[in-house]
Amino acid sequence: MFLFGKSQNAKRCGAIIDIGSGSVLVSIVLSDPKSKTPSIIWSHREQAPLKNIDSIEQSAKSVMTALVNASMILDGEGRKALREFSSHLKISEVQCSISAPWSYTVTKTINYQDDEEFEITKHLINEFNQTIATKVEKDFSETSKLRDLNLTTISKLTMDLSANGYHIKSPKGNKATELKISQAHSVAQETLVNAIDELHEKLLPNTEIKKVSFILILFAVTRELLNQTYDVCLIDITYEATEIGVVRDGVLNYCTHTPFGSFSLAREISEITGSPLYECFGYLHNDEPYEFIDHLTKKQGDEVNTALEAYTALISDLFNETGDSLSIPKQIVVHSDLRSENLFMDLIKKAAIRNLRSEPLVTSVTKEIISKTYKQQTSDTKNFIPEDTALMLSAQFFHTEGNLLEFKHF
Repeated sequence: MFLFGKSQNAKRCGAIIDIGSGSVLVSIVLSDPKSKTPSIIWSHREQAPLKNIDSIEQSAKSVMTALVNASMILDGEGRKALREFSSHLKISEVQCSISAPWSYTVTKTINYQDDEEFEITKHLINEFNQTIATKVEKDFSETSKLRDLNLTTISKLTMDLSANGYHIKSPKGNKATELKISQAHSVAQETLVNAIDELHEKLLPNTEIKKVSFILILFAVTRELLNQTYDVCLIDITYEATEIGVVRDGVLNYCTHTPFGSFSLAREISEITGSPLYECFGYLHNDEPYEFIDHLTKKQGDEVNTALEAYTALISDLFNETGDSLSIPKQIVVHSDLRSENLFMDLIKKAAIRNLRSEPLVTSVTKEIISKTYKQQTSDTKNFIPEDTALMLSAQFFHTEGNLLEFKHF
């Protein structure tokens, strides 16, 4: 159960910025609390150049360029589309999500026990929050691969508060002998965060901005839409990264990622076949994603299968990082490009079988959103089902976040 919920009764118009590993999405969204779905007024995705990249630093520069270009298009085409949609609407909020490898999500749980019953006060909760923040900073300072990345906190989410083993909505007035709090902290590279803040000040200075890691958006939307989400493995596949989040007992317990995604796989196939990179990327976005292998030479086909097997093994190794001694949950929820779902859900399933030694239940979060929220939609509405899956998730999160989640943004 999410905590300290806020009630939103008025329509909200917001600008959404989604910074992926190899592209940037900008959109303008209208949220009406009377509707199950948000209205997508306008959207645009700016691709980072689809080319061979030798380092993460080069990739970061490409994404930064895409961010600036996308923001300028938002300021021009986006504002024009908003005026044409309604001359009365104004953007009041900016929601910015950041995917791996540019963001990291660290989760912490602390317990407090006493032989005698104590009152749960605001001061005690604040002490818990400070303790968790100190632990998060300590983790970063002691992790060599993160220490030199100049990371800064962008938001934190209180996922669970329990007293004597029972989930509680509000701590005020409660007494207990045991108190447990679980939080998720989103951090991102400071250079990128500074660029976001600078663009926000220039283009939308009178609006509130909220920054969050994309894995927390996936966690929130999955928690909202699916019934069996107390133990689930979340997977976000972007152009240059694959991130997983392990949920135990309704709490996002651990996150990790590898800087390898759909563009990365297309690059390897391009090197093997000699085909243009964009063409190989198209192979992966097919209803029959393995069909192209039949048209290759035997040597090329074997090498492509080896590359696919290497990705499967990479994800299988990632599944061993769960943050505890347990295997990944059997329920797996996947987010990827709509047209690449067939390929990646198959590869994820193969990787999971190696860890679980049994069949996992692999679900597309995109199909769940369409089924649960757009099913009742009629043709005479101004709304439509977006083909961009990251837009679908981000817009749905914008639509419900005020009602369901307690975030603190920095």
